[in-house]
Amino acid sequence: MLAWILSLILPVSFLWAPMQIPAVLVPVSAHESTETKEWEEFHSLAYQEHADTFTALYKGYETKWSKNGRLMIRQGSTGPYKFVKKG
Repeated sequence: MLAWILSLILPVSFLWAPMQIPAVLVPVSAHESTETKEWEEFHSLAYQEHADTFTALYKGYETKWSKNGRLMIRQGSTGPYKFVKKG
């Protein structure tokens, strides 16, 4: 029935001609690429912003090993060392 209706509307050569399907490339959506760029920029800026703070914090502590093989830590270069918890 459907073929009969289509034959009335469309020419016969169109119905039986081979179809050419174009190759479809899947583009990356503009939203995804923009979001990826924004996250990369965010991580870069966050790293630059907090690098000095992390370095100062890291260098602000001193560690040493006690005679019994446990790690000890102190803040800055003055004050007593405290044992680091194992767990």
